[in-house]
Order: sequence, then structure tokens, then C-alpha cells
Amino acid sequence: MVTIGFWLIEWCRKVQKVLFDCMYGRGYWVWGRKDAFPGADGSTIQENGTATTVSIYDMSGNTLTEGSTGVSFVNITTAGVLSGNTALMYSAKHPLTFIFTPNAVPHDWYTNNASYQNNNLWNSTIKSVCDPCPQGWRVPTDSSWNDFSITSMQVSGSGIAYGRTYQSLSWFPAAGYRYYFSGALRGVGSYGYYWLASVSDTYAKVLNFYLSGVFPSLTFYRASGFSIRCVQE
Repeated sequence: MVTIGFWLIEWCRKVQKVLFDCMYGRGYWVWGRKDAFPGADGSTIQENGTATTVSIYDMSGNTLTEGSTGVSFVNITTAGVLSGNTALMYSAKHPLTFIFTPNAVPHDWYTNNASYQNNNLWNSTIKSVCDPCPQGWRVPTDSSWNDFSITSMQVSGSGIAYGRTYQSLSWFPAAGYRYYFSGALRGVGSYGYYWLASVSDTYAKVLNFYLSGVFPSLTFYRASGFSIRCVQE
């Protein structure tokens, strides 16, 4: 079993020191989980936003096959996923398994009962133990992107290189997402979703953008797989 979250973060940190992210399609996080899921292979992106998962490897260079030794997918209602009303233990034992929630409101990988949701997996006040960012960095809070707008985030690139650049300083690729309903890749090259540590009711908050809009604080289902952009503490 291989945990790729730390490797992805280390790779990103070498790319950009002030604000960093797993660059185009390389990784997604589910809200509240520490480990990353592999993203899209840029050479396979289709016009409808679907794509093939980028190849990942173990320490010996062996390919980790999707659905087998690599990223896999399980319904939260599958026997053994929930233990004591939560999937926390299962997720720790299976860091590359995406827990999808097709018919399980509130569409949270952690639980299928809103009464057991955990709002502190990523914390908007202090950095939590589940925060995937390295020491000195954290998942941003609800107020982090208040000045992000269609004006301050200019469109840059096109096709598989589409994204938005904030104040000519930091590029946010339109990496798409992993669909909470199945774990499939969607919106690659068209939409950008970046998690915030903040929550609202049964949802978590997210920065979202596409060609004609920028929304710095939307709410979305926590079982979704989105990008993150760590900020310095």
C-alpha cells in the first residue's frame, strides 16, 4: 500500500514556494482527508472534460493499477466501510480508496448520517492533524480568497492548459474534479475547484472558477475530490 499525498505535496513545494498546488491534474483531495488521489493524465483529456487517471508508481517503479493496487473506488454503503457510523478507520487503512456517495445524503465520505459529520477534520481556526499541507502551511480558510474575482483572476491558457492567474502572480489550473457520485474525473480543462477549510451546514466551502465566472466561496459536497492550494500559516 502506498500513500501518495506527501509525495505530491513535496513535489508541489519544489515548484512554488509562496503558494503551491499539485499542478495541472496531478492530484485531488476529498475534504477532510490527508491523502491525495491521482488526477488526470493531460494527454488523455476529452472535450467533455473526462480523462484517464495519471499513472502512479510504487517505490520500486511498478505501476499501481487503477481499481487494483492503485486508486480504487467504494460505495460508502458497502459492508465494512462504516465503523461506528464513520469511515475514518477505513480511510486510514485504504488511503488510495475513494469513498463515493451516490445515494447517501449528506454526500460526505466520512459518514452517511449528518449527525456524525466532523467539521474539524480540516479546521478553519487552527491547522488540524488531517490537514494535508506540510509544516508551516495549511488549507486556506473562508476569508482567504475574498479578493478573487473575474477581474483579479485573469483567464490564462486554453485547452488542457486553461486556468486563471491571480494578479499575474499565481496560476490556478482548471484541473477539474473527482465526482462524489462515483469518483470519476469530470470538468478537466474547464473548471477549477479549490477546497477551503471552512464548512457550511453539511457542506464544505470551495473556490470555483470557469471561463465566465469566479466564485471565491461556494459550498459543495464533502465527498468530492478537488484541488487544494496551501497557504503559509
